[in-house]
Amino acid sequence: MKTVVEGGKRPDMLRSEESVEINRPVEEVFSYVSTVESQPEWATPPIEVRKDTPGPPKEGDTFTSVSKFLGRRFETPYQITSIEPNRQFSYHATGGPLPDQRWTFACEEVSGGTRCTMVVEGEPGGFFRLAEPLIERALRRQFRADLGTIKDMLETRG
Repeated sequence: MKTVVEGGKRPDMLRSEESVEINRPVEEVFSYVSTVESQPEWATPPIEVRKDTPGPPKEGDTFTSVSKFLGRRFETPYQITSIEPNRQFSYHATGGPLPDQRWTFACEEVSGGTRCTMVVEGEPGGFFRLAEPLIERALRRQFRADLGTIKDMLETRG
């Protein structure tokens, strides 16, 4: 995972990135990670995800994630900001531990399967600004575990 400050971004903005290679076709991996209702199956904080519109995900769709993070419960609204089938899926939130969160999942075909990359950018607010080093470590562990769970789940389905 990388936590970096990129040109033009405020110094208090976090950017974290993790990747995993999954021995499954890109279409299968993308379909799974872009189905937001599946997040509680593989992600640590979400305990429930409610999509406001039925059907496959599309730009502009909204959903709410109910999560527990560092002992606190959050209901966070999200909106899908972009989707390129079998390549990239992004959404934006304005609540939770990082009040301005931007998530991106990118899938690319590699020899033997798919590289899935998860990127989050956000600005810690309130209590979480004070605990930024703790948040950074928690996110690093969370992302690695979540991507490992996706890998395990999809490869054992095969």
